[in-house]
Amino acid sequence: MKIAICDDEVAVSEVTKSLLQQWAIHQSISLSVHCYENGDALILAQKSECFDLIFLDVLMPLLNGIDTAKELRRQNQNVPIIFLTSSKEFAFDSYEVKALQYLLKPISPNQLWSIMDDFIALIKNQKEIFVARTSDGFCKIALEDTNYLEAQNKSVLVFPHNGTSIEIRELFSRCEEVFTLEQGFFRCHRSYIINLNFVNQFTKNSVTMTDGVTLPISRNRSLAFKEAYFTYMFE
Repeated sequence: MKIAICDDEVAVSEVTKSLLQQWAIHQSISLSVHCYENGDALILAQKSECFDLIFLDVLMPLLNGIDTAKELRRQNQNVPIIFLTSSKEFAFDSYEVKALQYLLKPISPNQLWSIMDDFIALIKNQKEIFVARTSDGFCKIALEDTNYLEAQNKSVLVFPHNGTSIEIRELFSRCEEVFTLEQGFFRCHRSYIINLNFVNQFTKNSVTMTDGVTLPISRNRSLAFKEAYFTYMFE
């Protein structure tokens, strides 16, 4: 597990790191902790490190924790964030960036360890994730929530079931290796991979998804699609 701590107070980061390491030893978990003193350094690091969890101080000079989190979310970084602060006044803002927790300083060891226990339980029940490259770094895509993928010139557009879209810098052939029939996906066209769970209706030439989007089915894939759909749905 890879964790980042971002706090302008080095002493606080060291205490938090020590508590996390104690927890990891007790849980027999391999842990790597990286510390940063400002939001800009964290944002830059996340582009290449792809952390599993971030502890983020709210009150920092220059780029504060809330703005740092907003920038991570703007870059499609869905990494879980736990805010660290000595003030409760930013609690509402933490919900805006979908923070996992809001932990008050000074940090209580038992409270931190309890939060980490909950986090591990959440990971064990987490949906299967595809870590994909983007123009800004990396993002995590839940396969189960993906409606369909569309090949572009040098990128792929991923359309989650919530109506948004994410542009990733991956080969379409690489996506086909991840979004497989075993996971409920089928490449119905040279430019489209669809989630069979979100198929509303289809003909031999097209398929309409539950969100109303209609996509083409290649002539040479029509029969294979029909067989794959009914086989997967009956299984």
